Amino acid sequence: MDMVMNVISPLIIGDRILDVGTGFGTVIKALIKNKNINITSIDPEMWSFDMLKNTFLDEIYKNRLRLLKLSIEENGFNDNQFSTSISLFSAHHFKDVIKAMNEMYRITERSIIIADWTPESSEITNPHKPRELKKPMELVIDYAEDHGYIIKRNKMWYLVYKIND
Repeated sequence: MDMVMNVISPLIIGDRILDVGTGFGTVIKALIKNKNINITSIDPEMWSFDMLKNTFLDEIYKNRLRLLKLSIEENGFNDNQFSTSISLFSAHHFKDVIKAMNEMYRITERSIIIADWTPESSEITNPHKPRELKKPMELVIDYAEDHGYIIKRNKMWYLVYKIND
């Protein structure tokens, strides 16, 4: 994960960050050290929120971190509310990949970053079967190709990103 964060960190623009798919809190842990940013992290499941709340209680109290039970597809955020949106290894969980990517575009002013596992990473770096990763990856990459994103593929993971001017 450190290697992935090193790759995507230069793509992060601004101080209003949306973390799509809280998971284990990888994005939060990597970015919260920067006192100049505010992070909103959303996940439709709250299984990691209690642990993260305990770890980052001070940041939550100072309104630098918000943990919200939401899906990206049905979020209620305003247009351009965030300067950067990041989905790190959670796109395969999107209920509707196209709607999720459209929403990320709508609510993000500058930088949209999506990284996820490839089918080749199945049961090596994650517990998913290749078929669980293949279709979402194809949808993300097709959307990215059609909407001017930059696409980078690695053996175990892929990255699509777009920086809006």
